[in-house]
Amino acid sequence: MRRQTFGEYLRDRRVKGGVGLRTFAEAAGVKPSNLSAIEYGRQRPPQTSTVLERMADALGLPQGSAARRKLFDLAVAHKPGALPPDVAAYAGRTPGVPVLLRTIANKRLSRDDLERLTKYVDEQLGGKVRTGRVE
Repeated sequence: MRRQTFGEYLRDRRVKGGVGLRTFAEAAGVKPSNLSAIEYGRQRPPQTSTVLERMADALGLPQGSAARRKLFDLAVAHKPGALPPDVAAYAGRTPGVPVLLRTIANKRLSRDDLERLTKYVDEQLGGKVRTGRVE
């Protein structure tokens, strides 16, 4: 099964939300022609957190939601190994993140280990469990 592209996901969310292309483009701070090109795969997705945040806000995707994370994840899906812009920005401004990521890499944690670690951190900090999975 083919993976949904950023543009397909963006257009699907926009259309389901009943927002026209021009209205959405204005709210997101992009040109309508560029938005159309992104939605139809003729232009790469934006790579800055600022633009992606504006798009997510214009779509009404709540902070921390699976749908918002999916938007950011799909923005870099065409670049194997690239971090989503929101994650890269956080890692760049938070000194302990590179050490944590290297520790995880050195321990060679499995997907299940990472899910357990995420659950542990969420529980210890009083938040709800937020896996990267989108329903």
